[in-house]
Amino acid sequence: MGIDLKKYLEELETLVNIDSGSYDVPGLNKMADKLEEMYKADGLFVTRRTLEPEGHPHLVATTHDMKDLEGKDKPWDIMFIGHIDTVFPEGTVAERPFSIDENKVKGPGAADMKAGDLMALHLIRELKNEFPDKCFAILNNGDEELGSPYSGELLLELAKNAKYALDMEPGRITGNFVHERKGSIEYWVDIKGLASHAGSYPDKGASAIKEAGRWIDCCNKLHKSLPGLTVNIGVLNAGTASNVVPENAHLKIDVRIMDYSQLEVVQAAFDELAAHTGDERVTTVCTKYSDMPPMRFTDEAKMMVNILKEEAAKMNYEFDFESSGGASDASFVSGGGTPIIDACGPHGDNLHNDQEYFLLDTVEKRYDLIANLIRRLLSK
Repeated sequence: MGIDLKKYLEELETLVNIDSGSYDVPGLNKMADKLEEMYKADGLFVTRRTLEPEGHPHLVATTHDMKDLEGKDKPWDIMFIGHIDTVFPEGTVAERPFSIDENKVKGPGAADMKAGDLMALHLIRELKNEFPDKCFAILNNGDEELGSPYSGELLLELAKNAKYALDMEPGRITGNFVHERKGSIEYWVDIKGLASHAGSYPDKGASAIKEAGRWIDCCNKLHKSLPGLTVNIGVLNAGTASNVVPENAHLKIDVRIMDYSQLEVVQAAFDELAAHTGDERVTTVCTKYSDMPPMRFTDEAKMMVNILKEEAAKMNYEFDFESSGGASDASFVSGGGTPIIDACGPHGDNLHNDQEYFLLDTVEKRYDLIANLIRRLLSK
């Protein structure tokens, strides 16, 4: 059958023209309302969950009632994942709503990743009739752009229900898919010292910035000390005035790992640093704010990649597969033991800025390729 491109673009316009930034919870709920309405209109069973006081919505939609699948090992044959939050604040839609500029489809979150979210629904519309006994599922979370601090555990848990998974993040502008990602961990470090007058009573103070320097030195030594390991202090807030010994410092540290053995090395160094400060009057609290596991290229994932290559060859569709240092929710699914391919949506570029777009002429071929991959997987 193929995708109904006219209907796809009409529905996508509606979704893109809903502000749904990560911090815009009312907008996110509007987005979830619309998707829930669309899912139910197509006969899907929908569960809506909120996991934290801020109220980010998360949706689980399936073609079969979970009660009918009780006791079945990995009851979901194919699972699609995709986040519904964007990086853009409330009011962005009013400034630059959905538009099509020749071959570029634009608007806040058009590429990242409402185009892919909607493609998942269109794939289910077609394939659920072709495979009525197979169960398809969609997971939409509302906090991915924050690092999925609340939905990560949900993704890990629900991934255990699925045989195969596809992350509908935008494909690279080259058409490339992603088959492997580093793990991404964020630490927040809060240092408490003693304030004093830097001229009159310098020794009565205990500098939080001086202690922060020890953390900078530690992170510099850890950075690239193991293959693929990166450690970056992206935020450092401290001090009030040049003539005050600073009482407080706050750091945000980004750590990227190839596997969890590397994180053990980093964690041990951070624990030691927090426990033994340079000045006994200084206290340090190091908190792991978020933790995305590595997306592993397992044997099952390699099998999916090989099928995708075979189907692409039939279509004369050229692309490649790549590893990424960036994180996505595919990492949680992989961490739950489910093989997954990432960047399955239309080819996109300029993500996270006002020039974001995806290429209109890649929608149909991306759709057809993913549909053929799924057919092969379900026929195994």
